[in-house]
Amino acid sequence: MARPLEKISDINDEKELWKVAVKIHHKWSVISNNKEHFEMVVYDSEGSDIHVIVPPVYRQNFDSLFVVNDTYTIANFQVQLNDLLFKPSAHKYVLKFTGGTKVGDRNVHQIQEKASRLTPFLDILTGKWIKDQLLDVIGVVDEIGYTQVQVGSKKQQVNFVIRDLSNNTITVTLWEAYAVQFMNYVEQQVDTAVPVVIMIQYAKVKEAFGKYPLSVTNTYNVTKLAINEDMETIKQFAKMLTQDTIVAVSGLRSQQPQGRSQNSYSSRQSPTQKLLSNAVVLPLEQIVKLKDTTFCATVATITKIFASKYGWYYQACHECPNKVTGDNPPYKCVKGHDTETAIFRYKIEVGVLHAGTKCKFVLWDKESEDLLEVSAAHMRETMFQAGIFDPLDFPLALDKLLNQELAFKVKWQPDWSNCSVIMLVKDKTIVDQLKAEWVDATTVNTQQLSTPVNHIKESVDEAVPIDDSDIVTDPEITSKLHGEPVTPTARRQSPDPSIESTGHATHSEGDLSSTKLKKQTRITRKLVKIEK
Repeated sequence: MARPLEKISDINDEKELWKVAVKIHHKWSVISNNKEHFEMVVYDSEGSDIHVIVPPVYRQNFDSLFVVNDTYTIANFQVQLNDLLFKPSAHKYVLKFTGGTKVGDRNVHQIQEKASRLTPFLDILTGKWIKDQLLDVIGVVDEIGYTQVQVGSKKQQVNFVIRDLSNNTITVTLWEAYAVQFMNYVEQQVDTAVPVVIMIQYAKVKEAFGKYPLSVTNTYNVTKLAINEDMETIKQFAKMLTQDTIVAVSGLRSQQPQGRSQNSYSSRQSPTQKLLSNAVVLPLEQIVKLKDTTFCATVATITKIFASKYGWYYQACHECPNKVTGDNPPYKCVKGHDTETAIFRYKIEVGVLHAGTKCKFVLWDKESEDLLEVSAAHMRETMFQAGIFDPLDFPLALDKLLNQELAFKVKWQPDWSNCSVIMLVKDKTIVDQLKAEWVDATTVNTQQLSTPVNHIKESVDEAVPIDDSDIVTDPEITSKLHGEPVTPTARRQSPDPSIESTGHATHSEGDLSSTKLKKQTRITRKLVKIEK
């Protein structure tokens, strides 16, 4: 009587006469002591997986037989304890082929594709991951840092930041062939408006430094890299991306290695250009006297944090800027959108001061994260670990916002007597340049200034019409009766403070064009010349 098929989850080292029906999930070659063998990860109909090792002596017999995504019956193998330094499978044991191993029934079994085992970024950031296991991550590329893809004395590598659906970020370091593959894709991408979604399978986490204490990196030969591929996991992730999260490749920041040709990254606007684009430069004293909603660039120092009755964060919809409600997914917003993933965003009201003038600024998610260097979800999880669950308990870490003199791009809202922050720049050189120009600007008659201010406001409103349906109306987020600010419309999210939008995310800087707007840009530069 033939042996029946058994489950991978039942495999142990008490016998060798096992018989399992499996599907190949991953296969790679390994060279050790000048001998080549191959290894695999296989899984069964229940989704349980296990690591398989085929020694050099049997490689020739089986290498061409095994194909990823094909199914087989494998019988008779040695079972060893899984004591590898980095484990592609969480199974306690590893299978090792022997002379008695039998393989057959190719593509006879019906085994569904294995569900993704993606590790949430928050688990990585808070240490909730198993140190010796390789993991899978998926995210949208947010910023490209150091790049070295020329062959030379240093290893080829690229460092970049990826962001998940909850707006958490982690760094990724790819080495050698993986680095070249990534950079070739980015540089050859035709439609730079399409976000770069990357999935890394069987990656390891290593200690890093600076803003991101942990970094995901590839192993020598086990890791799988997928970039915007036609895979269900990637397609579903891209579909759920919000405009707040998307960062187009054309806006990525890259440091060019020596000898590498310049590409589109170097042609983007500088932080100063972004700050001044479609905005009038005014000191805080003049901004608070404006009668109309106006986009302004200014300088101020954060002096206090207001204890908003809504706390320091809110849970956001993935399709619009509104707050969602509900204790369990799907969460719903006032527009009826369903959100399966918990997405937490900063909303911090701060008091600012400049030259004796005070004002309330509303810091939204990107700007808060730029200053705090940690996502709202991560900050919230840290509070939960400390046993603090109320958003009205403001973390001590928020005090990092205080006493920072910054250049701001804001939307002055006279009805609320506050400014909604669109962008901020920490560069002291830019801050000092702005302040220096106001010495000359004070000689300009206030009546002369009022015309370009209103003119800019008109041009921006014409170029970027504000749709009331895109304003947060939930009283949990904003209430005109209580003096709460109107939320900004959806904006592109980026760790680079030079990348932002003053209106709907569907309009880029290039879309904001009109005869009046161009004329006003010339007038503004006559008043304030910041580029030297």
